[in-house]
Amino acid sequence: MFANNDFILVITPSLAMLVLALLLLIAWLVQRSQRFLLWQSGAYSLAALPLGLQSLLPLEELNRYALFIGSFYLLGAWCLAKSWAERWRVSAQPHTALLIAAITLTALYYFSHIEQSAWARVSSFSFGSGLVLALPILEVRAKKVPSDWLDKSLLWLSITFTVYTFTRPILIWLLGYSDLRSLPSSPYWLLTLISILSFSLLFTVVMSAIAVRDTVHKLRDERDHDPLTRMLNRRSFQERAQKHLGDPKLYPMAVLACDIDHFKRINDTWGHERGDQVLQLVSSILQNNLRQHDLVARFGGEEFVILLTDITLRDAELLAQQIQCDLGSKNAVLPSGPKLTMSFGISPISASFQLEQALKEADHLLYQAKNAGRDRVHISGVMYPDIFIDSAQSEVIA
Repeated sequence: MFANNDFILVITPSLAMLVLALLLLIAWLVQRSQRFLLWQSGAYSLAALPLGLQSLLPLEELNRYALFIGSFYLLGAWCLAKSWAERWRVSAQPHTALLIAAITLTALYYFSHIEQSAWARVSSFSFGSGLVLALPILEVRAKKVPSDWLDKSLLWLSITFTVYTFTRPILIWLLGYSDLRSLPSSPYWLLTLISILSFSLLFTVVMSAIAVRDTVHKLRDERDHDPLTRMLNRRSFQERAQKHLGDPKLYPMAVLACDIDHFKRINDTWGHERGDQVLQLVSSILQNNLRQHDLVARFGGEEFVILLTDITLRDAELLAQQIQCDLGSKNAVLPSGPKLTMSFGISPISASFQLEQALKEADHLLYQAKNAGRDRVHISGVMYPDIFIDSAQSEVIA
């Protein structure tokens, strides 16, 4: 029997793991997209019970519950591997893990009921659990190593814990515990409990940090991008454009204001769902024609703005014409009627303070292009004839 202090000492790691599991579960309930938190919570919950039993029961009793304890541990190991796999977006290889678990449980049954050997049982379990944990690690190492420092920390922590799982029997042997009946009450077992709890705390800290960072990135992404087209919105375009304007290597620049022709008619004729498909098609074509440092944003409705870097007005005009050509060749989104077209206004930028003025000029040129018949590109510095329209016509300029 354990003294009160000893009992509290050996049961504390199990209780602590249950508390960590509960905290991770609550975190997952708050942020359902972070499923690796749920799998990690499951791993801690499944490992807490057998860890407590191993701490409290004598070796003779553990023989009777070897399969029960081994099953919980193996399932917990797979849940932990699954949490890593979810984070790294690789497979936890459930079929291979199931085969490893079956072989491991067969060995546990043999060495606990047929030919009793605690040493062989510990070795079999450690090897089987280590293999289950290694499955997603091997897959992610075969691909690209995560570049973010938090994900790198998770990877190396996972490798360290897996190596520790593999080498536990060797550590037991090196420390001289040839008679494993004394193991549950030995200093080694106390160090084992402390190490498992330490790993659990480290994994919780790293996984929680990853979850918080991803949540912040997601909120920032939702703040900066239009939900329908996934383009930058007006505010985030202004922020990023200011950074570009501060880089002298990106000059000269050009601003393109562009607008889908007859968009109101599209919505009125085929409905807003088809209008949304048109917006998504246009956004895809615009993004496919941009280079690394260019920016594109949806300013509202059917109006888009593009900031082109290191480009002349002539090349900006050619790019606008290429967009018109691509748009004309991909008209399947509209069932019938005239082809899908856009109008453009282009203004140059040669200094950082010219952005607002360039946006106004490009917008004015765009309006001129609309008045001149649409599906046109109007450029700063080129004289275009003034077109006057009455109020009835102005209602359909869109």
